[in-house]
This record gives sequence, structure tokens and C-alpha cells, in this order.
Amino acid sequence: MPTHIYYTPEMGIKIRRLLAIDEGNIEQKLDNHIKYLPLNDKTKIDKEKGIQYDIWGVGWGQVLTEVFHIRYHPLINSDDIKKYKFPEVEDKLLTIMREIGEKERDNYFLLSLQDWTLFERLWLLKGFENTLMDLYSNEKEINYLLDGITEFHIEMSKRIIKLEIVDGLYTGDDFGTQRGMVMSPETWRKFFKERYKKIWRIYKDKNLPVFHHSCGNIIEIIPDLIEIGLDVITPVQPEAMDPEKLSEGFGEKLSFLGGISTQNVLPFGTPQDVRNEVIDRIRVLGRNNGYIISPSHEVTSDCKPENFRMLISTLGEYKRGEINTYKTD
Repeated sequence: MPTHIYYTPEMGIKIRRLLAIDEGNIEQKLDNHIKYLPLNDKTKIDKEKGIQYDIWGVGWGQVLTEVFHIRYHPLINSDDIKKYKFPEVEDKLLTIMREIGEKERDNYFLLSLQDWTLFERLWLLKGFENTLMDLYSNEKEINYLLDGITEFHIEMSKRIIKLEIVDGLYTGDDFGTQRGMVMSPETWRKFFKERYKKIWRIYKDKNLPVFHHSCGNIIEIIPDLIEIGLDVITPVQPEAMDPEKLSEGFGEKLSFLGGISTQNVLPFGTPQDVRNEVIDRIRVLGRNNGYIISPSHEVTSDCKPENFRMLISTLGEYKRGEINTYKTD
């Protein structure tokens, strides 16, 4: 089964030191099988304030790189959202995707990265608390914004498909906390289900798989996601959704990416804990051969060096057929 280890910039520095490799050789050394192709959607930088803006007008902090720090929400105090101008779908947004894709198309499984897709784009524009309240008290405004965001992704997807570079789509919205959903399943279905279906259909019509990222426990809507075309769910946080229950309930219809804990095992466990977890995830999530072996999120710099080495060595043993994936040892 394929593997994919992704990491923060700080952890990337540690990896180069741990493995004694150059920056450009990390992906090859880790034997990653996936590469994300982002849109060229960043615009001006305010160096004095440490903020970079994107085409939506959202300001991203540039100081903290192991978290996403949103410094500016363009509609947080807006009294008339219809004055807001949605970004235009332009070919210049595809420059990074085209450049990386043409160079790496024979080396990786290439995914169009269209994350911060609907719900997250909504709160990036309006602020998180405002968005949650407006889902229940200001439907007209929410629908207006979501329609504009959805239309952008549909038209962008059509242009991406024409490039004939990508192997699939990666969307992302965090709909879960570790205990359950951020909103009720009914609210999710009301605002997001059909809009996602419209975006995903562009890729599904070309027989391209859809990956979707959501942190937290979203088990209540997984049947809905499967219904509208989901192929791979990520990142599978074991603290939020039990891998065994996911495999039993959905393993015949879904593939999984993630599952190796970046919250507990990699930063706080022992090397033996890491080894056991890797083997267990392969055994459980890979039961139907639908598993991309991966940490549950980006590996952060609090990961113990000896644990990262164990992660790499265990994956190496697995690929060489040297370990038994039917039980932990």
C-alpha cells in the first residue's frame, strides 16, 4: 500500500538533520506517493505586519508556521456582503499546478489542492463565530456567499481538468471536533452536501477520485459523503474516530489516509508504541487494501527524533515484506 508523510516547515528542518539529506530530496527519501498541487492564490504581502493576503482578501499570518493564523477576515464587519467581489477564475491561478504537475506527473499521484473549500472559506471571510451563528440565523447571507464560493470551485475545477495533469481532487473543511460535529448533520446537509456534490462531480465525471480532509469526528456524515462520491477520507484521527469502527463500517466503500497519531504517539509515545501503531493501522485500515499509510496530520516538530526514525524504519520493513501486519509485536 502507498505511503505519505507530510510535515510542517519546522519538522522539515528536523527531518533533513535526522536523515542527513538535502531539502529537495525529502520526498524521495520518505518515499511519498502523493503530491498536492495548489492554486497560485496568494497575492500581496504586508512585510511590516507579517501578513500575506490571498485572492479572497483573507490575511494569513506569516510568523507561526506550525499553525494557520488568520490575521484578517474581510467580511467580519461587513454590513453589505453584496459589495464583496468574488475572485475571478483565471489561468494565472494554475501556474504552480502546471509547473509542478508537468515535472512530477510520472513520479507522484497528483492531487488538485482545493482546500479551505466551503465552510472554512466561509469563516475565513466572515469569522468563525459569525459563521456559526449565521448558519442558524442568517441563511440568506450564508447561501449567497456559499453559492459564490461553490461557483468559483466548479469553474476552477473545469479549467484544472482541461490541463490533463491531475490524478484526483483534494478538498478540505474541518467539520468535526474530537467529540462530534461542529454543526448538526442536518445543518451540514442543508448547506454543504449538494454543493460538494456539484464540485466533486467535475472530477467524478472524468473517473478521477475525490479525497476529502476533515479533522475530528464526522462519522455521522460519512454515509452522505460516500453517497455524493467520496473515495478517500483523511486524516483519520484515532483520538476522534476509532479506526476499527471506520474499517468495519466503511472499509468496503472508502479508502483511508492517516491514522498514525500525531497528537499522542509520535510526540509522546515510545518507539515501540510507534511501531505497534503503524502495524495496527496497516492491519485495520488496510483490511480491504484501501489504505494510504500516513500520520493523522502533518508531523510537527514536537515529534521525538527516535519516534520519527521508528516510523521510517517500520514503513521500510513493511515495504520489504519483513513484518507481520496481522498482529503487533
